[in-house]
Amino acid sequence: MGIARADEIIGCPMSDFFAPWPAVIRLGTRTATGRRHGAPHVEIEITCLPVIVEGRIFYQSVVRDITEIKNWEGKLIQTERLTAMGKMAGEIAHELNNPLGGILLYANLVREEIPEGTDARANLEKIVKLATRCRIIAKGLLNFGRFPQNTYSPVDVNRTIMEMFSLVEDHKFFKNLEVRMQLNEHLPHIMGDKVQIEQVVLNLIGNAGEAMNGKGRLDILTDIVDEKKILLKVADTGAGMGKEVMDRIFEPFFTTKKPGRGTGLGLSITHGIVQRHGGKIKVESIPGEGSVFDVILPVA
Repeated sequence: MGIARADEIIGCPMSDFFAPWPAVIRLGTRTATGRRHGAPHVEIEITCLPVIVEGRIFYQSVVRDITEIKNWEGKLIQTERLTAMGKMAGEIAHELNNPLGGILLYANLVREEIPEGTDARANLEKIVKLATRCRIIAKGLLNFGRFPQNTYSPVDVNRTIMEMFSLVEDHKFFKNLEVRMQLNEHLPHIMGDKVQIEQVVLNLIGNAGEAMNGKGRLDILTDIVDEKKILLKVADTGAGMGKEVMDRIFEPFFTTKKPGRGTGLGLSITHGIVQRHGGKIKVESIPGEGSVFDVILPVA
């Protein structure tokens, strides 16, 4: 309980340390909150059983700290919910894909019959563009719901960046941002799992957008480190992070976002994907000035 000296305990009522502590004896097991001195409260399990000592009945309470167990139970529930969400997202995307394909097919057929320069042609161009965007979003949902197969093939990182940014550019976080892309046109393809690389890019761009809350500058850069490595850099001018947060950002379920705004899995998944591809990820951040994520990936 964070108490160092016996004289701080002796003579004190149990309710000083545990809440609720019953006024009468209650046999069995129950949970309570432990009031630690100068530290966060802990989850407590109390088991009360009778004990006979020299013919007299006493009651012994065994107290166990179950805070970590409770935390992991919550994390397991979160994981189960994410799995269910992934399955549902895949099913929804599959249902959307077929009608979107039909819309694109007939829109393109009609477009061929309408002369260029007319309002009707311009409107059809918008329909094709928006339907194509919807198909890209549906593809992203399908990838989210699909179990990773670890199938490695050549991946064009520049093209992946453009495709993933097109998914989010109309979101409120990105509409008023200044976005600067410096993509090295000579960047070699890397050998990797395309779905997983897409997830890395989407997570980094999404986090940057949220950190700026719709105001600031987003820089996305790719470059050649040497013959064997490439660099992906994502920089924002958001709130930034202190050292304590930076030391933990790749931990599973760690998040500074409000409840319901994030699971704390995005950066830990990103870190895992980069490591599985033989790469490295590092972050530099200054509170109030923004953050820079550097991802170095091997070409082969």
